[in-house]
Order: sequence, then C-alpha cells, then structure tokens
Amino acid sequence: MNALIKIKSNKIMLLFFTVILFGIRQPDLLAQFHDDGYFDPDSLTQITVSGTAIVDSSFMHPMYYLDENNDGTADYILNFGPYWYEPSEGTAVRPENGETITVNGGLHNVSDTLDIVVVYEINGEFWRDAYEPMWDNMGRHMHSGGHHQGDCQGYAFGFDHDTLTNITINGTALVDTTFIMGSYYLDQNGDGLPDYFLNFGPPWYEPVSDAQRPHNGDQISIRGGLINNDSIPMVIVYQINGVEWRDSNSIGNHLGGGWAHRNMSDSLFIHSTFDDDDWMIVRPGWYNGGGMHGGGMMTDSLFFQMMEVFPQNIPFADTENVFAGYEIGVFLPDGSNNMWNGGGCGGMMQFNSNIDFNLHFTNNQINESNVSASNIRAKYWNSQSNSWQDIPNSTINVSTGTVNFNLSSVSNYIILTSNQVTGVEDEGNNKLVNNYNLSQNYPNPFNPSTIIKYSIQPVETQNFASVQLKVYDVLGREVAVLVNKKQKPGNYEVNFNAANLTSGVYFYQLKSGSFVQVKKMILLR
Repeated sequence: MNALIKIKSNKIMLLFFTVILFGIRQPDLLAQFHDDGYFDPDSLTQITVSGTAIVDSSFMHPMYYLDENNDGTADYILNFGPYWYEPSEGTAVRPENGETITVNGGLHNVSDTLDIVVVYEINGEFWRDAYEPMWDNMGRHMHSGGHHQGDCQGYAFGFDHDTLTNITINGTALVDTTFIMGSYYLDQNGDGLPDYFLNFGPPWYEPVSDAQRPHNGDQISIRGGLINNDSIPMVIVYQINGVEWRDSNSIGNHLGGGWAHRNMSDSLFIHSTFDDDDWMIVRPGWYNGGGMHGGGMMTDSLFFQMMEVFPQNIPFADTENVFAGYEIGVFLPDGSNNMWNGGGCGGMMQFNSNIDFNLHFTNNQINESNVSASNIRAKYWNSQSNSWQDIPNSTINVSTGTVNFNLSSVSNYIILTSNQVTGVEDEGNNKLVNNYNLSQNYPNPFNPSTIIKYSIQPVETQNFASVQLKVYDVLGREVAVLVNKKQKPGNYEVNFNAANLTSGVYFYQLKSGSFVQVKKMILLR
C-alpha cells in the first residue's frame, strides 16, 4: 500500500483489505444509495477542496485520495467513478500521485471512515454532472453552456436524432452508482468495458410489468432501440430478460416531439419520451406572427418538444421546492430553439390558441423531494418579470398524480412545487392515494378492438360509484361511451371495438366523482 497513506482508523484498513480480497470497485464504497441505484440527493453536499493527490496503485485499479493540509495523511477519498469512466467532454484526466489539485464535487459522509467526494470537476475542468438527465440525451444538438448544476442551459434536442433501430444484445450489466441515479451499461464481449449505454428512463420510471433494473454483474438480455449518437451507443430498453420494460410503440417518431404546421386541421399530441401521461396538445390556429416575447417571427412550421428532467436541471429555481421539472422546446426548421431568448434559455412564446398540458408525478418524486402532496402548485418561468409565476386555473389531482392546465403564452420551463415537509406534520399526506386506476389498453396499437381495464375503489363508504368511460378523438370530440353507470368497487374491463373509426390517435377518459384520468391509444389499420 502506498507509503504516503496513513490510515486513521482500523475500520478503514479493514475496508481496504475487503477491497483487495473481494474486488469491490471504487464506486461501491458509496454505501448509502437507494435500492434502485441512485443517491439520496440530501446526502451529497457540494464542496470544493484543494490539496495533494495520493494515488494508491496497489489494487487492480488505482484508488484516489486527497491530502488537504499536506501532512501526508489522506483526508478524503476521491471517487472518479468506475475505472473505465471518461468525461463526455473536455480534457480532464485523473490526477497523478503528488499532483496539486482542486476538486469540486459532492461530499458523501461515511461514519467511521474517510469522507468521500464524488468528483464533478477537477482543476476547473468538467468531470461529471451528477444530475445529468441521461435518458434525454438522444439527440445531436450540443447543450449550450456545457454541463451545469442549475446553470442556464437546455436538454431539448429537437428533431435532429438518429432513427431507432431494433436490436437484441446480451452480456454483463455494468452499473455506475456515482451519478444521482444509477447509470447502466452492457459489456457484450466480456472485457469489463461498456459497449452500450442502457437507457431505462428516469429513476422514477416504473414499468407496468414486474421487470427490474439490473445489478452490477448480472447476465442480461436486452431488446431495445439503438441510437448511435455518442461515443458509447445508446439502447432505449424495451425488454430486459424477455420481460417488457416499456412499449416501443409509445415512443413515436420524434422522441418527445412533433411538427405543428400553420394551416393544420388536426391537433398535435406529443408526450415526454418516458411517460405517456406527461403530454401537451397544440391546437389548430396556433400561428402567431409575433411569436416570441421580445421579438422574432414565427415560421409556418414549428417542432414542439417536451422533456422531463431532474429538478436540479431547472435554472432560476434555487428558492423553489421543485419536485418535477419540464423543459419545453420549440424549434425552427433550421434546428434552432425559439425558446432560447436571444441566446439564453428561459424564453417564452405567445400563441393564438391555447396549448393543453397534462403533467404526471409519482410517489417517488414526492418522497425524494420531501414535499407535501397537499400543497402542489404548477408554475412557469416568466422571462419578462424574471420570476416564477403560478399557472392559473390548474387542476391538481393527487389521486392520479396529474396536473392539468392550458396556456397561450408558453414558457421554456415549467415546474411542480410544494411546501417542504417538516418533522412528521405532513407524513400522512405524503403519499398518492391510488383508489382508482385506469390501465393502458391492450393491445396498443390495435385493429379494430382493444381491452381497457380500470379499477373502482372509492374511499367513501357508499357501495356504488358513478363511473364514465368515454373515448375522444384528437379534436376532443366524443366518439364512444363505453361506461356510464354506477358500479361497485372492483376491477373491470371493457372491449372497445373501433371498426367504424379511422386510423389515428384516440384518448379514453375514466371519470368518477373528482377522479379523472386520460390515456392515449392508437388505432392502426
């Protein structure tokens, strides 16, 4: 072991021998992460430390430390990630033994051992963005301003992306737990290096099936959509070990976006890539010659894109208790984002017709952010006043985890925020009450019939609930009434036959009392 390292605790020595005997990789020294593979953000405090690098090369892969006060004793473990990790941009490299360095990172306190710093920057050079929403990195537009922690930049990439190619790959799962969420890779040829990045979506995404994200070292088989847009090809996961992770048909052609044309007669429906319940509808008549606040003219066609990101990716939000954040991109045919207000993010656009929004949040997002489910508010960034404004007439349904509203003036950034939970005062309300449920129809797409399942489990004491299940087209016109009666609590399924309808997108809505939930289905002939 390197003579420069003076171990402060016998427990550290025991830890190091465990590393030697059992081959624990450096990222695995971070013990306090969730079962689904990502850190509790509260456990990582941003810190900047300077000193002398100590590199112990006696292991299979070097371990890195920092001597802050130059007394020859290691004060921090520096976590640079798996031995194969390299930053996606810049020229930063791991330090040499004895090199004087400055590290910016996330401090992870470990009882009775050295504190760990998860490295974000070294000597001012980018190393890792712990909050990078990697599931959104599916396009080829550069993120202006580089990586950030709350700086002003965007992840929307517009229509410039590769066409997905169906692929099946087998190999060993490699899991990098040094990001806030687990980062998943596949080693196909057994050399210990990643050959594919596996896109399982955001950490709060949960499949309808019982499929699970893999553990490091698992032998897995993946079927998905291949994108060759980075140094490591990305596979959007459809199935893992033969179990469905997500429906490939719900991705659409434009990965969270679509084109709206000036003289269109049908509405444009788009949803974020990993949640069909995060959606927006652009109605005919949207065209406005003025377009963007502060100047600019609209073109005859615009590409709208909706993305959900980490709350930490939302700029200007230091004073808000954000638990869900959304980036709205509106792109010109030349590929530029019209929401980028004169070169900086946070712009707004005015339209002649309202754009409808439906935002979906989960228990995980509420609980991880430690906010109350009883005081949820939707806000947008107003670039004219440089402030967050409450969205008027927003409808919040805690039972379904949905927020509905419409806007004619649309912002680059929309957030869901709430009061911070203190003590146990809101503990009983900090759960979504799933007393009703509307399932995704199956099959989907369908021709000409499909099954719709739903559950009625009223909180009230009455034996019956009034239930409506209706189908609408993209213009909001009612095309079928499947259920309109009182029903006992229980599970139900309805066969919908669309033999008299044309191909296209339809919506089915379950309504019972204050409960309303809408899902999309596709009739494909």
